[in-house]
Amino acid sequence: MDSFPRHSPQKTVRTVVLLNLHQIALAELKKLGLKNGEILDKLEAVATGQQICQVMGKLESIEIGIRSDLAQVQNLLERFVDTSAPRLPLPYECETIIQDRTQDFTGRRFVFEAIIDFLQKKPKGYFVLEADPGVGKTSIMAKLVLLMQRRCVVHFNSQSQGTVKAKQFLENACTQLIQAFKLDYPKLPENATTDGNFLSRLLGEVSAKLGGKKLVFVVDALDEVDLSDHGRSNVLYLPDALPDNVYFIVSKRPESLPLPNHQVFDLMQYTAESLADVKLYIEKRTSNSASIQSWINRQNLQREQFVAAVAEKSQNNFMYLRYVLNDIDSGKYSDVNLQDLPRELEGYYDKHWARMEMAVRDKELRRRKLKVIYLLTKTRKPISCDLLADFAEEDALDVQEVLDDWEQFLRRNNYTPPHYSIYHASFQRFLHRIDVVQKAGVSLRDIETAISDNLWEALYGDE
Repeated sequence: MDSFPRHSPQKTVRTVVLLNLHQIALAELKKLGLKNGEILDKLEAVATGQQICQVMGKLESIEIGIRSDLAQVQNLLERFVDTSAPRLPLPYECETIIQDRTQDFTGRRFVFEAIIDFLQKKPKGYFVLEADPGVGKTSIMAKLVLLMQRRCVVHFNSQSQGTVKAKQFLENACTQLIQAFKLDYPKLPENATTDGNFLSRLLGEVSAKLGGKKLVFVVDALDEVDLSDHGRSNVLYLPDALPDNVYFIVSKRPESLPLPNHQVFDLMQYTAESLADVKLYIEKRTSNSASIQSWINRQNLQREQFVAAVAEKSQNNFMYLRYVLNDIDSGKYSDVNLQDLPRELEGYYDKHWARMEMAVRDKELRRRKLKVIYLLTKTRKPISCDLLADFAEEDALDVQEVLDDWEQFLRRNNYTPPHYSIYHASFQRFLHRIDVVQKAGVSLRDIETAISDNLWEALYGDE
């Protein structure tokens, strides 16, 4: 296993900071729907003539810089794949994750540069993006798919979505390859998903068709894969040997997994670059939210104070930022000052838990409500409110109230009726902490015993 050399961050950080600040300014002006003359009128009310000239002088050149910077990353990635070929047929679940995780995407150029360097210098191989929960691995992987114009094989593992089995990956990957490269398989062979042999066979066939281009797999969250059926094999039955020009860009938490020889990019080592991206993300969200700006003003804070303090409390965790900034934006933190904002992702979960305890003082009522959330952590696929209520033996209106109370931790799809699942695995792990389970007053053993009933096997058992 190789590690990436540590790069000097100064140039990358300065570039990212400039480009993202410019992007924020342009987004604000565009949101106002102003033309150049109107922009000047607005600026005159709050700035000196010299400041106006500086802003207006920068806007045009900066906008060009932003476009060229994004185009540079995308153009470099597009060189590796055949952009004249049809886009690969991504499953609906993948498209949903990509859309969700790339909203307000900010920075991370240094990661994409490392991936580009890997694709340029290596004839084939495995690139492993490694980082703690909530730091943004899935968002980076989703953005990579977009930057490559969806000309890559894509698979997102997800405990809450029930996508944790090797056979799901193998079926997904093999289907994408067969359709994209028009391989002569009317349907998948019966043994295609029992091990990695058929995938390796397809890789050999596809490599002969690449014509000097590269085949890239983007596979997220290897740490969420169920390894119970792997035996001594690699996670997802990933091949030990790859044909030339075949690459896997994968992500995982920093834990040991059975993997082929690979090169690790440890995102946690890039603290300066990540901090710059975090601050830009906070700036962007603040600029786009009158509610957050009002919260800052009510506390007589300068925006720079707010950005620096929230960035420090986040410890470069984007999931923390998503939760905290959403709570400020929605008014849930109207009674919380800057000093009392939670620290780190676990701290946020603890604070939300304490607020929920204060809201429901009746222990039995709280236990019944929490039972619904714990059942949701055990589902292998999204579930409707009515079905969850049926299994929990609670009134559907009460269950819906629970789902609404915990909405920021849940993913709600567009089905009719909507189906729910846990948004992020870190929240699931928090709920299963021994001290949290004891506070909840629920019995995980009782829940698991009830789930073992065959009636619920499709929702909670193995597929």
